[in-house]
Amino acid sequence: MTALKVNATAAGRRPGRPRGQTKSHDRREHLLDIALNLFARRGIAETSLNAIAKEASVTPAVLHYYFNTREQLLDVMIEERFLPLRSDIAAVFTAHANTPREAIRALVHKIADAARRHPWFAPLWLQEVTSDAGVLRQQMYARHGSAERQMALDTLRRWQDEGKLHRDLEPALVFTSLLSLILVPLAAQSRPAQPALSAEVIERHALILLEYGLNA
Repeated sequence: MTALKVNATAAGRRPGRPRGQTKSHDRREHLLDIALNLFARRGIAETSLNAIAKEASVTPAVLHYYFNTREQLLDVMIEERFLPLRSDIAAVFTAHANTPREAIRALVHKIADAARRHPWFAPLWLQEVTSDAGVLRQQMYARHGSAERQMALDTLRRWQDEGKLHRDLEPALVFTSLLSLILVPLAAQSRPAQPALSAEVIERHALILLEYGLNA
């Protein structure tokens, strides 16, 4: 009887994490999202763990349970939210190693899609990654280096040598230009005076400007 009861219970349990672990994981993800949104609004240097706990309506002890320090929170944020995007961008240069036009289109789409899915992405990237003094940029490169960025720059230079990319373009500014075309308009959406433009419209505008310039 006991064995039958145990088997019945096991049969009725859904696969995956135990219930308690699932709840803990969901809370951790929720706290991480709140931290990202607060960092995007205030900047990382100006945001303490206590401020994040208050925004999340939890005690500081709860936040410390998941992230002992702000540095650990930044490490998690980089590893789980930013490194996957950086890897996706690097993968574009592998997938389109000999077709710059397709690579640029794919990059624009990936950047716009990330900003579309994550409201914090545009303001946080502009504040913390494009600036040399950004806390996020410093920690990202200190912990994970810049090999992927260097690989992308080498590919851009190779395309120039092969006559596939305009020789007067500055490879180091290509990423800044792409990000500016997409993220600046999206980050400005929160300003009342700015027109409400969707990520799709901004992506299409960036692609047309890149491919055709100002020609009619």
